[in-house]
Amino acid sequence: MGTVLSRAGRFAAARIVGIYAVFAALWIYLSDHALGFLVRDPEYFVRIAVIKGFLFIIVTGLLLYLLISRYMQKSRGMEEDLRELSRRIELILDSAGEGIYGLDNEGRVTFMNSAGARMLGWEKEELIGRSSHLTWHHSRADASAYPEEECGTHDLLKSGIARTVNRDTFWRKDGSSFMTEYTITPMYDNAVLSGGVVTFRDITGRIHAEEENRRLETQFRQAQKMEAVGHLAGGVAHDFNNILTAIIGYGNLLAMKLPEDGTLRGYADQILAASDRAANLTRSLLAFSRKQVIELMPVDLNEIVSGLKKMLERIIGEDIGIEVRTSDQDLVVRSDKGQIEQALINLATNARDAMPAGGTLTITTEEVRIDDGFIRMHQYGSPGRYALVSVTDTGTGMDRATMEHIFEPFFTTKEVGKGTGLGLAMVYGTIKQHEGFINVWSEPGSGSTFRIYLPLAESWAGDKEPRAETVVPHGTETILLVEDDEAVRLVTKRLLEERGYRVIEAVGGMEAVRLFRENRERPHLVLTDLIMPEMTGRDVHRALKEIDPSVRILFMSGYAADVLEQKGLRDEKLHFISKPLRPEALSRAVRELLDSPDG
Repeated sequence: MGTVLSRAGRFAAARIVGIYAVFAALWIYLSDHALGFLVRDPEYFVRIAVIKGFLFIIVTGLLLYLLISRYMQKSRGMEEDLRELSRRIELILDSAGEGIYGLDNEGRVTFMNSAGARMLGWEKEELIGRSSHLTWHHSRADASAYPEEECGTHDLLKSGIARTVNRDTFWRKDGSSFMTEYTITPMYDNAVLSGGVVTFRDITGRIHAEEENRRLETQFRQAQKMEAVGHLAGGVAHDFNNILTAIIGYGNLLAMKLPEDGTLRGYADQILAASDRAANLTRSLLAFSRKQVIELMPVDLNEIVSGLKKMLERIIGEDIGIEVRTSDQDLVVRSDKGQIEQALINLATNARDAMPAGGTLTITTEEVRIDDGFIRMHQYGSPGRYALVSVTDTGTGMDRATMEHIFEPFFTTKEVGKGTGLGLAMVYGTIKQHEGFINVWSEPGSGSTFRIYLPLAESWAGDKEPRAETVVPHGTETILLVEDDEAVRLVTKRLLEERGYRVIEAVGGMEAVRLFRENRERPHLVLTDLIMPEMTGRDVHRALKEIDPSVRILFMSGYAADVLEQKGLRDEKLHFISKPLRPEALSRAVRELLDSPDG
């Protein structure tokens, strides 16, 4: 602005001098010639010349006054216009949401808008004349941490080339910092680089949002991966359960035909024991994939944890101390007691392996309330009251990379032959199936803490644990057996016949409907697989109910909970038994359904 005024001043002064010179030349030349023509007396000529000189002074003074007054009036108007223009430019800059500041050739601040000053924590007036690099382009705790040569403004003032910096740190007056994105544009005066203009914005929120998005995307991919592996595990377990049904069935049939003290009976018992271990393995797979049927009943979590202490002492050894601290309040949850016990045993076993030189295992229970703040922080859970079980060890701990995979099936850090990688996967599946959730904290050398959250039940009212039967029931009724797997069908038929039942076989749903229609008076119960080709167990159920609404149907499957839900059977009053079928469990389920008054 000062440069503009000085130029206008020089031009106006030159114009005034030019006008004055022309007027003076004309006055002297014309007046002298006129006097010489009109006045012949030399004495009189001198007097008139003196008078003419005084008139010249008066006239030229008036002329100069008029010219200078006119110039001053124009100058004041120009200054007012420039001040108004400057005010409007400042208003425009201050109304911008981004920070904007100017630099001279030395990198000093020439102006700063309000948004920029506000972001930097300074008053605008304080920044004028300060070095931008030394003021906010580095941490004042260590001025050498950000050399001036690495500053974007340094390149601009040297090269005159505009550039954009996508991410940099600006430091506020109070010593705090924020992430910025800024653009530097050169400023020229008569083709000479005179400084630059910088536009910057605070992108801290955007960076946090991007990081949160990862993080959520990573969680989503992990959930997808776990779901895919769960489907695979569930499918494998389903097929394996059919195989185990045949092995367990024929093993029991063999054991029933052999004397208890014979060598062959011992072999049969070993086959059955191995089958039980295999069945536990499939239950682990189903628990992970959340496809296992569970019987939820109100139980006190404090009692489960306290009752496990002696068992855990035998499992983890004498060199590891166990501390159990239970809540003073009853922590009633609806759970499958056996599955929760197995989950805690798996966590304790995992902790034992993490403490090869001994240590302490601590299990605590307490009531917690999950609120929206917890959910926003952890990105999981539902609001409400929960029972929290914490399992803490003083072992070797885990790094973050390991923690990201510990709940995946078959992932293990143990040597070959010392772990299947299913223990924590089963824990994960069990807790999810109980509508709870689990997380883990760990650091290398600092041990690990697993936290299990289970929804609290409202009361003890309702179910009681079933009592174990000591006598295996028999019967003489006729059963229609529907099973597409030949091995499972044959062994199931033999087991039922051993208990005195008559069996009609059907290899699929369509044959079952036909045989039921042809033998309508004979079958007292239909035992059918749930998942079959062409016609599912649900389809069989519907068709037989149309023929005889009072028909009693017992479903069986190596899958369970999610399949029942998908097939629309979960909420109906249906009877179900899980594979692999055990003779005693099969006999009890059949007898209970046959003896029930309403089927």
